[in-house]
Amino acid sequence: MTDLREVLAGLELIDHPVQLRQRSRDFYWYSPILKRELDGKAADLIVVPRTVDEVARVAAACASNRVPLGVRGGATGNYGQMVPLKGGVLLDMARLDRTLWIERGRGRFQAGVRLEAADTEAQQSGWELRMFPSTRRQATVGGYVCGGAAGVGSVRYGQLRDAGSVLALKVVTCEDTPRLVELRGVDIGKALHAYGTTGIVVEVELPLAPAYPWIETVAAFDDFANAAHFSQALAESDGLFLKLDSLLAWPLPRYFRGLEDGVLPEGRHVVMIMVAAGGELGVSALAAEHGGNITLQRPYRDERGHTPLYEYTWNHTTLQALKVDKDVTYLQTIFPPQSNVAALIASHEMFGEEVMAHAEFQRRQGRTNCSSLQVVRYTSDDRLWEIVRQLDTLGIKLSNPHSYILEDKGARVPAADLQLAFKREADPYGLLNPGKMSRWTA
Repeated sequence: MTDLREVLAGLELIDHPVQLRQRSRDFYWYSPILKRELDGKAADLIVVPRTVDEVARVAAACASNRVPLGVRGGATGNYGQMVPLKGGVLLDMARLDRTLWIERGRGRFQAGVRLEAADTEAQQSGWELRMFPSTRRQATVGGYVCGGAAGVGSVRYGQLRDAGSVLALKVVTCEDTPRLVELRGVDIGKALHAYGTTGIVVEVELPLAPAYPWIETVAAFDDFANAAHFSQALAESDGLFLKLDSLLAWPLPRYFRGLEDGVLPEGRHVVMIMVAAGGELGVSALAAEHGGNITLQRPYRDERGHTPLYEYTWNHTTLQALKVDKDVTYLQTIFPPQSNVAALIASHEMFGEEVMAHAEFQRRQGRTNCSSLQVVRYTSDDRLWEIVRQLDTLGIKLSNPHSYILEDKGARVPAADLQLAFKREADPYGLLNPGKMSRWTA
């Protein structure tokens, strides 16, 4: 590594042991299994590039010296996407943070731009991001497209993998002489949601949506089945323009802090909603039709010191629970099309409070469905996998959050094949985030 430091002289290098440990972590500790496997894993050297040319210089040095190379965005992933399994160099993209341009319906960003900054800048021109994770304030554009899959906005705009959700990626290859490759169309799949195993994403072009004033709403229900049917009906209501439709079974709301008294009534299941202004009356009427009532209705605002409603949903739900109870973990599951509500209700009745139901309603493969990030009272690995087996009998499939392997996340086979082929071309020595793509062989 000493020789590599000499080759990279003039770049911002970090090798303090504390910094190496801290910056080599993400939120893998949500999983007790990953915590055992990944604690102590760290890079040997962190490089903070400021330009794409500096990224290429690091890639060339690593290729020539056969040194593993990983990439760090906001480090908000949940299953060790960026944790270096074999040491080596970690590229911290925090300084590659320029918005390159925003024009009608599109924006081009360097990979290190935080999603909050990208969204705020787009709004100044009358646009906004179509979707973002619950970690919007910390996550980067590059980290999101490399490690994310959906998020707030998916109830309207579907998945990141859907055609049109990402317009272009610019990547640097890891070769003796690195290339700068622009990916568009189907080729975007070569690097999208690939954990940085196939190329170093340095620029991202995203579609934008017209900016709306949003209304945050909470609807409460005594009966879980009513809440589930309401969430599905809400997502299917074409007259309501939604950004968020999140169902949280009691006792999950007990873990939440920061909302006014009465918003999360004792013993009741809640649905957290973001609807475009003007749609709040329609939401209220639909909730009443399903036996619920509105406990919160307020304009969405994004300011420091204030917790927006989306930070109680998606992956933040597990984080909110872990702040209170260190003995919980979570699952990530996908529900059967067209029978998702029946499966959701059946799973809630099967497990009760051991597996606290949390469903995110969204567009999947052209129809309204839901995926779930259930919060589980963890007792043992054996019991966790038994719960998974029982969910499978209901048609509920696992997207394994207790594995750092790319193929364990439910990737579609065509995309996986595309990524494997591109990795052989762009990373011939297998140095990019090694150990994360199980099908790779040198």
